[in-house]
Amino acid sequence: MAKTYGVGIMGAGNISAAYLRLAPLFKGLEVRAVADILPAAAQKRAEEFGVAAQTPDELLKNSELDVIVNLTIPATHYSVSKDIVSAGKHAYSEKPFVLTLEEGMALKKAADERNLKVGSAPDTFWAAPTSKPAISSIAASSARS
Repeated sequence: MAKTYGVGIMGAGNISAAYLRLAPLFKGLEVRAVADILPAAAQKRAEEFGVAAQTPDELLKNSELDVIVNLTIPATHYSVSKDIVSAGKHAYSEKPFVLTLEEGMALKKAADERNLKVGSAPDTFWAAPTSKPAISSIAASSARS
């Protein structure tokens, strides 16, 4: 029998409803909790979708979660995803993944050191007109490792 991954949602804003509504379509994933810096927002989403409401710290410490989806504001994507990885969980972030190449490389290194995966919604990164130099830089870096 395939493993079912416990999923937490960090950030209970508008996009969280789409993630929570579509999550049941993905076999092997089960959303178990949602957190937000505004407890009322987390509670509202939790009640709407039948999951637990937690604080961000509780979500990071939740032993029933394998993956945390980062739906916070872009300026905090790096720090929140780093906290997720530091807590021993896989991190998936809404776009943008991070704001700089250096943040992306540091996050990848932190995940690799813990045998974890990080990922992101790709549309902005792949479609951005300035992404070609970043993609080339990542490819060159990967070729060297």
